[in-house]
Amino acid sequence: MRQFIREHVTELLAELSAANDSTHIPPAPAPTKQPTAYPTRHILTAATASPEWRHARDQYINHLMTCRACYAPTSRYCQTGDELRAIYDSTPMEPTL
Repeated sequence: MRQFIREHVTELLAELSAANDSTHIPPAPAPTKQPTAYPTRHILTAATASPEWRHARDQYINHLMTCRACYAPTSRYCQTGDELRAIYDSTPMEPTL
């Protein structure tokens, strides 16, 4: 093997330099088309809700935390809790534009 390399060193070097030549680099794949504009989505959370809804929610929750007669898991409310729950349920979460 060593003898073969000694006898053909110039041809082997020419082959190696041709393989490493920058003109023989295969072209990069074509980029995939990306949409020009992504559709916008509006996700409703407490952070994006209307100020009226947040106020109604806060009043309802604050009442529940202090009232011994209200128990939300079984929908048992005092008169004030029932009124606050009705206001909370009827207030739209979406901000009006």
